[in-house]
Amino acid sequence: MSIFHILIAEFQKAHKHHFHSKMVYFSLFLWPILLFIASYYSFKPFNLGEHSPLSKYIEVDQLGLFLLTEFLAYTFFWCLVQSAWQMSYERSAGTLELIFLTPVSRMMFMYARAAANLFEAVWLFTLFTLLAIFFVTDVSSLHWINIPLAFMMLSISAIVWGGFLNILFLFSRDSSILFTVLEKPMQFFSGVRIPVLAFPLWGKIIAFAFPLTYVLDIFRDLVIKGVPYSELTTSFLLLAAILIVLFLISIWILNRAENHAKKTGNMVLV
Repeated sequence: MSIFHILIAEFQKAHKHHFHSKMVYFSLFLWPILLFIASYYSFKPFNLGEHSPLSKYIEVDQLGLFLLTEFLAYTFFWCLVQSAWQMSYERSAGTLELIFLTPVSRMMFMYARAAANLFEAVWLFTLFTLLAIFFVTDVSSLHWINIPLAFMMLSISAIVWGGFLNILFLFSRDSSILFTVLEKPMQFFSGVRIPVLAFPLWGKIIAFAFPLTYVLDIFRDLVIKGVPYSELTTSFLLLAAILIVLFLISIWILNRAENHAKKTGNMVLV
């Protein structure tokens, strides 16, 4: 079975199981907006002038644009943490075994699942972000020619992250702990609300363990600052290295867990 057929099947499954209601899309649209508004107005009580401590790390007159792009990228990654968390429901519903009975490659299946859930979950908030940009900044100042590359980089990174999480949650019984460990720290340390450069050293070390940190830096440099591709070579290489490590870890976990299941009959690895 080709990857195209697997993608189509996963799109249909994701739509029927998780995105079948208008209220679901409404919540996916409303939740990031509320989070963005709460973050935006949390800065208002503080000094946002020329001598603001925040001005050392971002242009305070572009705070709205900064937060919009950060939350857009974060939503791509966050929705895949949510998608992987749903593995626990498949376990309780007794449908988890179908993943092991399918004749397709497990790795291909995990990444197709991530891609399908990603598209369904982010398209509405992406449209909101693009529309909101017209109200918070001068759109002519953005480097629109770089947007296709930025979105391709963002999507590929999110899918690799999602595939890794799918495999991790697939073999974990207590996925709630993994969700807690991965979701909130990713939001805080990746620079979604506060620039990574503003963190102390220990915070920066944690931040650079998340691929979202590198994605946000590159996305901002491409779309807002218009940095030439030649100056982003190091950033792209670092991101590629993180994604390759995640991919290799995913293969290792999947192979180890499948061997464990064959020997013990238990699909729980951790």
